Amino acid sequence: MSDTTTTDVTETTEGGEQKQEQTFTQADIDKIVRDRLAQQAKNKFGDYDDLKSQVEGAKTLEQQFSDMKNELAATKTQALRARIAADHGISTKKGPNGEPSDADLFLTGSDEATLEAQAKRLAEREADRKKNGNVARREGTTTNTEKASNNMRDFTRQLFGSED
Repeated sequence: MSDTTTTDVTETTEGGEQKQEQTFTQADIDKIVRDRLAQQAKNKFGDYDDLKSQVEGAKTLEQQFSDMKNELAATKTQALRARIAADHGISTKKGPNGEPSDADLFLTGSDEATLEAQAKRLAEREADRKKNGNVARREGTTTNTEKASNNMRDFTRQLFGSED
């Protein structure tokens, strides 16, 4: 279609009189049609931006809900870990330089059965350590210093090749 195509339009008013004829080029008709279609689309989808922002808000709410569920699960696990540590006498106090507590280091499970098994094993080892106490092997025994001295003397003589 070329821009030189013209269309004559005559309008009739309510009184039956005719208005002056108008001549439109193809470009004018295309513009009018485009404007009309845009207006119809706007009327049909006028609330599209509102709906789009509501969907974005819903996604945000879903993300917040998911985050809260994860936080609740972590809090429940932490409370369970603290309860089991207290039941078995496991320290939850951090070290003087911010080192992790025994509960943080050794109670790593996420369910009650695993945490309970870990706590029992740790409590048993602690009880064994306390029962045996500190062990210093050969405490109170004496060594034969004269024999050790002679061995050392013989070793040095051999080393330096001296035969006195």
